[in-house]
Amino acid sequence: MKIGTDFRPRLKDNILKAYNNLVKVEDKILVIGDLHLPAERKDYLDFCRDLKKKYKTNTTIFIGDVIDHHAISFHSKHPEAEAAQQEYGSVMESLKNWRKYFRDAQVCIGNHDERVHRLAAASGIPSMYLKDYQTVYGTPHWEWGHEFMIDGIYYTHGTGSTGITPALNTAKAMGNSVVSGHVHSVAGINYTCGPKDNKIFGFNIPNGVDKGHKLMYYGRNFLRKPVNGAGVVIDGTPYMEVMD
Repeated sequence: MKIGTDFRPRLKDNILKAYNNLVKVEDKILVIGDLHLPAERKDYLDFCRDLKKKYKTNTTIFIGDVIDHHAISFHSKHPEAEAAQQEYGSVMESLKNWRKYFRDAQVCIGNHDERVHRLAAASGIPSMYLKDYQTVYGTPHWEWGHEFMIDGIYYTHGTGSTGITPALNTAKAMGNSVVSGHVHSVAGINYTCGPKDNKIFGFNIPNGVDKGHKLMYYGRNFLRKPVNGAGVVIDGTPYMEVMD
């Protein structure tokens, strides 16, 4: 008998559950860390491509701060860094291959990604005058948003989070598992368990920044340096891969 759209509604209870499990496509999510283009490690793209092939992922999430926007930062700037227009050109050059190998993706908007919007707001410019992220960066197949919920797991950049286990702190506050980036010197998976044996995790995603790049100059005297790598979540279970 051919299973068509009129067959599934006739199934009930455990039989319907078994059918759903049988036809369900396993979520295999590649989570790419903060890039801060154009200050990414030059071998980070190949690293992420290899992970996609190794785990056969079917979904890609950029955890945020894809763009650095150093030239329009509210903070002090490196004297030899590119001006805004030149930096944009370098970003677009870097994005070419990321768009090529990761055509479809979801992007958690980070605090650095938002710098143009924050600067506009500080100058009294309404958002209606600004272009959307897809248009500015030529990413029509990338969905940009502040958070995404997949399989009950909350994906967000983590703006404002701090500490040794920032993702776990957010997870405990929300009551469900959280995947985030933002804190460059911390990476790892931490679990906690509630009174009803409800296990949740916080996954701090490693990143792809080049600590020696001039845009990362601000951290030259930090004792803790960026942890480079990425993450994978397969059907709700997290895995971390760290670069050499």
